[in-house]
Amino acid sequence: MSKNKRVVFSFDERSLESLQKLTVQGRFSSMADTVRESLQISRALQSQAGQGFTEVLVRNPETSEERVIVIPTLQAASPKTEG
Repeated sequence: MSKNKRVVFSFDERSLESLQKLTVQGRFSSMADTVRESLQISRALQSQAGQGFTEVLVRNPETSEERVIVIPTLQAASPKTEG
């Protein structure tokens, strides 16, 4: 059984405000849950980038409109192809 560890973060005012907004918008029960979920999403994206996938496709289910999101840090994490 894993033990929980307490971690303390220091945020500047703007970053703390952003975290608080994400917590409310995401309907998370706490800022810790927001950070935990963000880490899971980041880990999943980095895993995909490791396989060469560096763009995220989002779709509006009501309109079927699609957009591609390019995340610069994923581009840097992806394996380089020779060409």
